[in-house]
Amino acid sequence: MTNQMNRRTFLGATSTALAFPYVGQVLGANDKLNVGVVGVAGRGAGNLKGVANENVVALCDVDAKNLAGAAKQFPQAAKYADFRKMLERKDLDAVVCSTPDHTHAIVGVSALKSGRHLYCEKPLAHTVSEVRAMTDAAVKHKRVTQMGNQIHSGKNYRRVVEAIRSEAVGPVTEVHVWSAASYGKVNLSAEDAPLPPGFDYDLWLGPLPYKPFRKEYAPFHWRNFWEFGGGTLADFWCHYADLAHWALDLTHPLTVHSQVGEARPERVTFTMRVELTYPARGKKPPVKLIWYQGNERPKGLTEAQAKQWRSGVMFVGDKGRLISNYNRHELWPADQFKNYQAPPVTIPDSIGHHAEWIKACKEGGRAASDFRYAGPLTECGLLGIVSHRLGNKKLDWDWKAMKAKGMPEADRFIRHKYRPGWSL
Repeated sequence: MTNQMNRRTFLGATSTALAFPYVGQVLGANDKLNVGVVGVAGRGAGNLKGVANENVVALCDVDAKNLAGAAKQFPQAAKYADFRKMLERKDLDAVVCSTPDHTHAIVGVSALKSGRHLYCEKPLAHTVSEVRAMTDAAVKHKRVTQMGNQIHSGKNYRRVVEAIRSEAVGPVTEVHVWSAASYGKVNLSAEDAPLPPGFDYDLWLGPLPYKPFRKEYAPFHWRNFWEFGGGTLADFWCHYADLAHWALDLTHPLTVHSQVGEARPERVTFTMRVELTYPARGKKPPVKLIWYQGNERPKGLTEAQAKQWRSGVMFVGDKGRLISNYNRHELWPADQFKNYQAPPVTIPDSIGHHAEWIKACKEGGRAASDFRYAGPLTECGLLGIVSHRLGNKKLDWDWKAMKAKGMPEADRFIRHKYRPGWSL
């Protein structure tokens, strides 16, 4: 089968042999993917924009109002409330998942198993076991994947990675990562609140055990609850810690220890500090990474610096420090680096976070934040939540066994548990 074979010929020739087209080997750059989008509001709307130049053939959302709004932009697309019905289509090449965290894995693994390429919003999933299932499914089924940590495709992160790898501040042994985002201060209203019109709460819960609806759960505030999201850590780890993982080639930690804050049973924690240790990687030394949120900040920041860098990543080496946010970076102390010359550009600029995924779907290859990279990154952030919800106990992490050594009580937060009728 050659790349010259056109799409129609390929689909016709394989329709009886495969339930899906193997797109990566047959579509040319000028062909279009048939894309189905699950979750079409919020980040879903942004992701729809990212794939709007492809054939958006299916829209799926548990909220009829959201679905109707997206259908105005893509009137030719079929509409679904249940993603499982959408995946029964024979013409889908790829799926975009923009649902709340607790349904990422159930949508994503189903899409991968059905042979579709997958773009999934961050964090990759809600539990470590779900993330591992997503990562393994992508490899097993040889699908092109991309996690939606869009800043990974920005120019600033590339220049920071080049600077750190060229040892602009020397070998890095410590990284501080912090976010000014705020979750956890939401109030709790009465249970069994009236459902928004057109909102299918049972499908929204998906694999989770039933619990009475509160108006704070959906559609907007679900990140404030452990059951559906993970607050600031789950929301922003994959954006900011991404820079540390990329620049320093970090994967799986040795230990994870939440040290600040007291976990409540339902609502997420506002203020947290989590310390992770990573082993040496070849000639690169071991690294300590400290995450801060809420009222926590690195001690090395002055009051003025803390105001200027409300969220950021600070690399500490024996020659100085490099601090960065999404769009800019500086080397400190400034006087010491006044004659600093940036290293040669070695990481090409991205064609766009969605665009590189689309290109790889059609032509083969990998997207920059595919699940082989994004999986371990996501797991580290989720392990901080595990340590925190266990009463700030330190985890000695065995990543291959997916176990906290000597701590069986951690399994309930590491491994997903679904209600009957749902499985990965």
